[in-house]
Amino acid sequence: MKRFSAVIVSVTCAALFVLSGTQAFAGGAGEAKSAAGAPVVINVAFANNPISQALEKIAKEKYKAPGVTVNFAVLPENDLRQKLTTEASTGGTTYDMFYFGPYEANNWARNGWLENLDPYFKALPADKAAWYDKADLIQGMLGSVSLNGSPYALPFYGESSFIMYNKELFAAKGLTMPDAPTWDQIYELAKKINDPAKGIVGMTMRGAPGWGMSGAPFVTIVNAFGGRFYDMNWNATVDTPEQRGAWQMYKKILREAGQKDILSYTYNECIALMQSGNCGIYYDATSIAPPLESAGSAVKGKVGYVLPPHQKMTTNTAWLWNWSMGINPKSTAAKKQAVFDFMLWATSKDYVKMSLELDPTGSSTPPASRSSTYKLPAYASAPYATMTLKTLESTDFTKPTLEPVPYVGLQYIAIPEFADAGTKMTQYLADYVVDKITLDEAIKKTNDLFNQVAKDGGYKK
Repeated sequence: MKRFSAVIVSVTCAALFVLSGTQAFAGGAGEAKSAAGAPVVINVAFANNPISQALEKIAKEKYKAPGVTVNFAVLPENDLRQKLTTEASTGGTTYDMFYFGPYEANNWARNGWLENLDPYFKALPADKAAWYDKADLIQGMLGSVSLNGSPYALPFYGESSFIMYNKELFAAKGLTMPDAPTWDQIYELAKKINDPAKGIVGMTMRGAPGWGMSGAPFVTIVNAFGGRFYDMNWNATVDTPEQRGAWQMYKKILREAGQKDILSYTYNECIALMQSGNCGIYYDATSIAPPLESAGSAVKGKVGYVLPPHQKMTTNTAWLWNWSMGINPKSTAAKKQAVFDFMLWATSKDYVKMSLELDPTGSSTPPASRSSTYKLPAYASAPYATMTLKTLESTDFTKPTLEPVPYVGLQYIAIPEFADAGTKMTQYLADYVVDKITLDEAIKKTNDLFNQVAKDGGYKK
């Protein structure tokens, strides 16, 4: 079994918040207590994105389970990935609940780093099972964190990707955004919107290195251009006209029409820039749309949403991801039960309603996790809801590229080694974007890297 290499990293200590509240949890199988009958303390960690931050706020006010205290850590996404991968692969118990996506779910489940949730669901009393309504979870999302039909996590929220654009800036320039733009069209529009003298950025995308940072939009650009990372014999295919076209497109958009400090931009900085009203186009996750429509956003009601750009590949080239919650199999039985109860509450219909009470705009509501969410008037009427569903429904996780490939994954390659290889690739990408290395050098380094991964991983026979 191929395993993740454990990378020990130094992570800035995040604040831990004790969750308490006035609403007792009614979804679990019962009160969680240790073998000695003492109260149970569980530690959970989340990424510092807006919807996860809303969960922290709601949980502090609303979640209360008899005999259970929940400590909540919010970490920068790259730190979270590295810390939890180390925790899972080494059998650590710092955190009793893991927060991850489909990429980790499949590999971690195979390696025994996640608890199978089937026994927990089977143990639920009938009324609790009916309350949770597992069938209401979007099955594609649940399936992406399952193995051999058994769930190893529960999706908290899901996302695809699409184009968000400032309709006011477009109107001022007399420009029209196509319903299904190509990358060439996006590039030309971004250049026309870009106006440094007035502080207007044509287009923003993630620029910070990391397979889940700049790698997310970049790999979908590669797919759109007809590129792939391996042929069916696991030969690296980075040094191709299609890949070169994608590398060049990513660089010229950000260098000619993007933010000034390209490499410092994660989705948080991109969101802030788009919210300010000083950016024309933003390509990122569908889950990022709600903050743009929040009460404090300067572009509330002024954002248009269209399908992700295509190029040589004419079908949907969006990504598919979810942030899900899983149980650390090394935790004690009482902690595992307490984590499962918390996961049920956080992924329930009741939580969706609570999020809308907190923020009626839907900006704090987990998207693409439950079908029923889209039937709620407050959420169904959100300006991004229709395009979010359209993008999700037209995304095929099993066919990421124009030509056949031996892997799956839309914004990543679903092999354990990609976490490290993809991050190294994005560092080469960053060096190319800021002219530290040439395109030829970046392509060669990346092609050699992926050939070595195929060899070391035993993929190439």
